[in-house]
Amino acid sequence: MATRRTPETLTAVERAAALARHGTQLPALNMAPNKLPTSRTGAKNAAYNALVSANLNQVARPSRPAVPTPSLDPKADPDDSFSMLPINELEAYAHNPRTGRNPRYDDLRASIIADGITNPITVTRQNHGAKFHPYGGGNTRLTIAKELYEAGDSRFSHLKVIVKAWPGHANVISAHLAENENRGEISFWERAQGVADFKSQFEAEHRVALSTGELARELKSHGINFGVKVIQNFAFAVEHLKPLGQWLKAKEVNEVIRPGMTGVMAVAGKFDVATAVFEPVLHKHRDQMLTRLAAGDGKGGVDKETSEPDTKPVELDAAELVADLHQALATAVGVSPEVVPLMISAVESNSRITAEELRAIQIRKPIHPTSDVGSTARLPAPAPQQRALGGILSGVPPAATPPLVANPTAAPAPATKIHGSATGASLQAGTTSPDRPATAPMDSSGPQAKRNPRLPDQVKEGDPTAHVLSLVLDISDLVVLHDCILHVPEMPFGYFMDLPVSLENVGDKTLTYPQLRAAAWKFLASLSGQVDPQWFTFADREQSRWASAALQGPDVFRQSYSDALRAFTAETGDPAMLLAEVYLMFNQPELGYLTVQLLRAMEQLRLDHPERFVRTVTTDPDLPD
Repeated sequence: MATRRTPETLTAVERAAALARHGTQLPALNMAPNKLPTSRTGAKNAAYNALVSANLNQVARPSRPAVPTPSLDPKADPDDSFSMLPINELEAYAHNPRTGRNPRYDDLRASIIADGITNPITVTRQNHGAKFHPYGGGNTRLTIAKELYEAGDSRFSHLKVIVKAWPGHANVISAHLAENENRGEISFWERAQGVADFKSQFEAEHRVALSTGELARELKSHGINFGVKVIQNFAFAVEHLKPLGQWLKAKEVNEVIRPGMTGVMAVAGKFDVATAVFEPVLHKHRDQMLTRLAAGDGKGGVDKETSEPDTKPVELDAAELVADLHQALATAVGVSPEVVPLMISAVESNSRITAEELRAIQIRKPIHPTSDVGSTARLPAPAPQQRALGGILSGVPPAATPPLVANPTAAPAPATKIHGSATGASLQAGTTSPDRPATAPMDSSGPQAKRNPRLPDQVKEGDPTAHVLSLVLDISDLVVLHDCILHVPEMPFGYFMDLPVSLENVGDKTLTYPQLRAAAWKFLASLSGQVDPQWFTFADREQSRWASAALQGPDVFRQSYSDALRAFTAETGDPAMLLAEVYLMFNQPELGYLTVQLLRAMEQLRLDHPERFVRTVTTDPDLPD
């Protein structure tokens, strides 16, 4: 049976056909415009309908292709949105660079108790199932809020926070680093760990390996400006100094600990000694720090005089640490601890040096001669033992030192030079010009402090040049320059190098390697300041072959300099030193070490006593133009 369909269920075409079969006429279409409404309401409705039609037509015909809407994760946290979160849904950030107690903790706690958390914490989380943690600071405030809530303060059951979409661990770590760096409340060790953690997370997230320079640039793009040297110190501390981390300071790591430990590790590598030999030293100093903390109830130990806790903070002795590292290396290698600095200098000068060559390095032991108490004359002392230079000067004894008459009531001594010989040396004295300061000989004999020879009576204990002069004498003992050194207190560093009578001979002994003697002479002369006329004129021209020749003009000086040192001068007559001679100086392990120490002592003297280098000197009328 066919289903009957009503006109309402027919389509427009079927309904038109049905009406035609029954003879019914279809209504005609009215093409005329609609008649405008006469009422005010009708006019408003007509205007609204026209606007809707226009908008519909515009949507139906877009002027440019539609951009598809990206798929959104319905569980993702909206970025920079405010929320009220239960305190139990918040936790401290596990990778927070700050590992110690905030130094402002007590002040912050008092403020939060009084006013609550007035500055909302910005938080983030790694995924929908994880708890929220602070982003870019706020760990201390969160810790305090949790403590107060657990103590019964209901104000902190919920915290108003700013939710940030998860940006990755590297970005969160850098945000915490930048926040703490701006506040200045983070230690060297916490910075070092934070930078190491940032590097690890960044490399894992981006699947790259960052060099030190690239790491510095990446940190700078995150608002953290650490130089390459600082980042290298951070990496060294994290890798090698972890037991002492909380006591490390930037300056000590940079200037003392890292150079010292790098040196001993380089020498240890030459002897195939594992760096694990240094771990007991680190643990020893760590235990010392912990003992002092415990004894002083978290401060600096107990004061021996008052038997009360010392309020001074516990600090690491960096110099003692390096000394203990030297001792550990010396024990492992089987050498004297005093030789270790020379070995380090040798490796730094020549990376290809062998363990056998390092073992050959020796150090001169001081000689302590005896003298009669109350005697007015000092007996001649035996010459100090010469340091070994790998056979270069073997068999050549150092210059002996002449006896000096000690007479405190005598007039100032005239300019003198020390001329070495096999049986002793004689003082070559002359008259002192009345307008010239006296010049005294330097003495390398007698009792000494530490390993440096005793200085002459004219150099008092508080003389600022004492350390420099002592190192000059040490170099002299190695290459035999006693016949050339003058003590001139008015010179910047207190000494003057006179032209040698002979380069090959000292007294009746012939040197087998005069090139090294010449190189050392030129090096010491260039540092003394005597190439400047305002300084060398302080030396007594009657006793100084250098001053006498220089005062006679460039031609005489050039000839005298060439004859004495087999060297050449510039067109102006100024003395010159070859690059090969500089290399020769530093290529000898012990001599290179002493010259570096001399440069350091000179720079320190320049910093401590700048007045010695800026004085005004009256031009000598006898000086040639």
